[in-house]
Amino acid sequence: MTNPYPNSELDLNESVQTAVFRVLRRRPWENLTRRTRNVLARLFLYGLFATLLAALLAAAAQAKTYDCVDASVPFKFDIGHRTFRPGHYQLVIVGNGVLAVRDARKHVIASVITRQVENGGPAAQTKLVFAGDKKNPRLSQIVIANRSQALEVLGEELAIRQPAPNAEVPPFVIDSLFQRQGPPGMKY
Repeated sequence: MTNPYPNSELDLNESVQTAVFRVLRRRPWENLTRRTRNVLARLFLYGLFATLLAALLAAAAQAKTYDCVDASVPFKFDIGHRTFRPGHYQLVIVGNGVLAVRDARKHVIASVITRQVENGGPAAQTKLVFAGDKKNPRLSQIVIANRSQALEVLGEELAIRQPAPNAEVPPFVIDSLFQRQGPPGMKY
C-alpha cells in the first residue's frame, strides 16, 4: 500500500505502531488487575463482615432462655386484685423477682412480683400453691421441681398507676370559646 501523503514526516503505520507502543508501555493491564483485586478484596471483606454479624446476632438471639412452668388451673383464682378464669397458664420467670403470666394463646396477661423463700430441700415436683378460702383462692407460691427455693407471689406489677378510688375529677365547664384556658406557657 502506498502512502497517500508522500511528503509527510511520519509514515501512517509507524504512527499507529508508536501509539500502540506508548499505550502498552504504560501497562494498562496492571491498573486493571490492581483495581479488580481491590474491588474483590473489598467484596470479600464485606461478605466476611456480614457473615460474622449474622452469626453474632443469631448467637445473641439464642443466648436468652427463660424458665417456664406450665399449669392447668381448673378454678378461678386471684393474683393481686385481679381474678383469672380457669384454664391453661404458662408462668415465665423473666427476671429476678419478676414473673410473666401467659394464657393458652401465649399472650402475656399479667406481670407478677415474686421473692424467693426457702423450701427446706429440693421439691419433688412442680406445683402451684393457693391460699385463702375455696371461694376466692389466691396464688401464693410457685414450687419448682429440683429447687430448694420456692417463689412467693407478692402481687401484680401494674404498668400504669391506677387512680385512687376516691379521687374526684373536677368539673370541666366552658361557656364560651374565648374563656378557654390553656396550660401555662401555651399561647393560642
